[in-house]
Amino acid sequence: MDRDKRILILLIAAGLLIPAALTGLMILDGGDAIDITFQSILLFTLFPIIALSAYMWLTGKGAMFIAGYNTSPRHVREQYDTERLAKFVGKLVFFSVILMLLAMESIFLLTEAWPFWVLLSAGMAIIIGGIVYMNTGGRFLKEGATDPKLLRTEEDKKRERQTLYALLVLGAIITAVIVIVLVLVAPAGGVDASLQDDGLKVDAPMVNKLIPYDQIDSVELRDDLDIGRRVGGFGGTNIRSGNFNNDEFGRYVLASYNDVPLHIVVRHSGGILAFNLSTVEDTQAMFEDLKARL
Repeated sequence: MDRDKRILILLIAAGLLIPAALTGLMILDGGDAIDITFQSILLFTLFPIIALSAYMWLTGKGAMFIAGYNTSPRHVREQYDTERLAKFVGKLVFFSVILMLLAMESIFLLTEAWPFWVLLSAGMAIIIGGIVYMNTGGRFLKEGATDPKLLRTEEDKKRERQTLYALLVLGAIITAVIVIVLVLVAPAGGVDASLQDDGLKVDAPMVNKLIPYDQIDSVELRDDLDIGRRVGGFGGTNIRSGNFNNDEFGRYVLASYNDVPLHIVVRHSGGILAFNLSTVEDTQAMFEDLKARL
């Protein structure tokens, strides 16, 4: 087996084993199910991209993965130094995706929002700067090569236009699906809270809590709750629910109607839960009933 194949196998293995190991550690650590799900999706999506970009950077192979180059006619592709092009794109994607991964992880691990924006901006700057550099000055053409723009025939241009139109139609379809989903899902859902025999039960999108009464340390009624920012959860036009983070609590669980200012804050052995019901009156009544159980 040659060196390049060994590198590819090792990187593919790393791209799958690292996110699997990190997910396993989060599960063993007893992390929140929502956090684990979001982070696992993130890790299993980005680590393979990092592995592929590292392969391109180290070996100079994989130019056919480069958008634009892989759809060009063969006589146009032959004008490029594919090894230099693959190494540059691999390096570009490697560093930018790592920065974006760190940006996304900062949402889960840090209380401040500024590291996310700094890391994300740095990753985007690398991508944009790299694309501009790559597409100006003929830097990756072979010595003595003809400008690829001069080699494109009318048939090539027609095929490129058809590809562009197909991508635009696909983008429009995806956008329409997203808009429809948002219109249908955003107003949906509700907060359901009840006092069971064994504890407080709160259900909402991405929240399913049953807190035994003997694990509740305190409850308070708040009309000045700083919601903070959503870390992993649901944010619709009617309710917000899931894992949130604010300056007072740090990480906590929220199940809240957006237009109800009152919240019941429950401090318990597993953390903090803040919730309300569909009206101020129902929220106050639930608070009084819960206090009577403690």
